[in-house]
Amino acid sequence: MPVAEKPVRHRKIGAYRILGELGRGGMALVYRGLHEMIQREVAIKELLPEGQHDKEAVSRFRRESLALAAFRHQNIVTLYDLVEKGESLFMVMEYVDGPTLHTLIKEGPLPPDVAAVVGARIASALDHAHFRRIIHRDLKPANVMLTKAGEVKLMDFGIAKDVGLEALTQQGMAVGTPSYMSPEQVTGAPLDARTDIFSLGVLLYEALTGARPFQGKTAGEVFARIRDGKYPPLHKVAPSVPAPLARIVRRALEVKPEDRFPDAAAMRRELDVFLAHEVQVSHAALLVAFLRFRQKLTETEALAHLTQKELGVMEAFDAPRPRASGGRLKWVLAAAAAVVTAAGTGLYFTQAQWAPLVQHLTR
Repeated sequence: MPVAEKPVRHRKIGAYRILGELGRGGMALVYRGLHEMIQREVAIKELLPEGQHDKEAVSRFRRESLALAAFRHQNIVTLYDLVEKGESLFMVMEYVDGPTLHTLIKEGPLPPDVAAVVGARIASALDHAHFRRIIHRDLKPANVMLTKAGEVKLMDFGIAKDVGLEALTQQGMAVGTPSYMSPEQVTGAPLDARTDIFSLGVLLYEALTGARPFQGKTAGEVFARIRDGKYPPLHKVAPSVPAPLARIVRRALEVKPEDRFPDAAAMRRELDVFLAHEVQVSHAALLVAFLRFRQKLTETEALAHLTQKELGVMEAFDAPRPRASGGRLKWVLAAAAAVVTAAGTGLYFTQAQWAPLVQHLTR
């Protein structure tokens, strides 16, 4: 479903016309805009007046724009332009029309296959960023969005750190959102790319269970649990999660960086191996079906993003929302073997466990 917008007065930022306000937080405000000449919708992030006089806020804003400008990856939001108008700074970015992962998790845990697809795509984005020596440092569900086309987009590199440059914050200062920080972040130890792997483990745990692994009444309590690696085992909180996926999450959440995956690419490969046994349609089609099931897009919108072959073998049906236990999706999703041959992209896999759970056949 479209993001709710607040109307704004007619305003232009360079070649872009402001259409509405999408949201705000901290030192920035985000608008939906339109490049009038080429009719392309965009998201425009403005540094608010209080941030314009804060050197650290300005540094973070510019750092984010530099990070995004360095990326060329389908799972990282694209930066189109950086505009200065008077004393104001504006980032013009790809407009992502879809919900955040945070919104989806609030409505209930994600089915294991859907969570694994999201995790694999985030891991791929992190691998791209890490290759360019940029650590995200604030990976959390609110910074991940799913598009209506079934894409996963990682965003908000506002506190990203280029490991080749001086740290943005003071030495030893924790930066990030407490519940998603790595042990290195909370103790002020030196960081490398494996800090993002830990945060991805936290994100996957929450996606699968609906609850964060590290909780406490204060940030100090949360930090202590992260430092000591104390959290409810995933198999006890969500026993329906397949063991191979639970092992991936557990390894990502190891306290010592050397005990985690050596890099994001290794974690992505493990998730892809799991998905190879679970999913027999394209990952994008799976996410489109899930978003339709969660009523985040209409049936017409869902069908518009499917291939002709998928249109003939896939149909969403009315069913109750997922239970808190995180059971598998209850919609019809089958695929002909011809899809594998016709696609030829390597993105189509077998999924042995879907067929027994189909409750209604496609009409």
